[in-house]
Amino acid sequence: MKSTKLAIFDIDKTIIRNDSMFQFVRYTTRRYPGLTWWLPVIAAHTLLFKAGFMSVERVKRSYFKGIECMSEQDLEHFYNSRLQTAVFAEAITEMEKRKQEGYHVLLVTASPHAYMKYFATLPYVDDVIGTELVRHANGNGYTCKIEGMNCKGEEKVRRIQAYLQERSMVIDFDQSCAYSDSLSDLPVMMLVAQRYFINRRVPQMEELSWGK
Repeated sequence: MKSTKLAIFDIDKTIIRNDSMFQFVRYTTRRYPGLTWWLPVIAAHTLLFKAGFMSVERVKRSYFKGIECMSEQDLEHFYNSRLQTAVFAEAITEMEKRKQEGYHVLLVTASPHAYMKYFATLPYVDDVIGTELVRHANGNGYTCKIEGMNCKGEEKVRRIQAYLQERSMVIDFDQSCAYSDSLSDLPVMMLVAQRYFINRRVPQMEELSWGK
């Protein structure tokens, strides 16, 4: 097993300024106006989720309904036009610095890998882990159904550990670092010694102010 310095980054509101899920809904309804009728369903499912009557996996299916009619070209265009343009300049600087220092830069997100995977095209990003969606039966494109579990909290830890095991890597705890805006990523933070919260104060964690 190779001891590896990891730099683990969340994406939504950590690398990019906003929540990609809401950006995705805006993008799909503008690109495919026929999907506008689905917005009240998203609103209703969101209320049911907040009231505790719907699982996170089910409500996310509502938000990603539009992906069922999108091609890879659409997904790449969404990344190029909405996600890459929303990246914090400070995040780019931090990822570039970590890469130059010999870190394995890994982005781990609860958002779909279907479009977050394009972050791996950046020269300072080694790989992206995200929530997987079931593909269409013909293998082309995606359904809105989550395959496995939503990649959040402890599931992020399981996915990171599986990723490392597949590559015969182990985390160098003392040298590794993690970045997030969300308390749901505390399990990920426990994997490393250096812990940074973006635009958020958390006891015993370092706060980094980006985009201010």
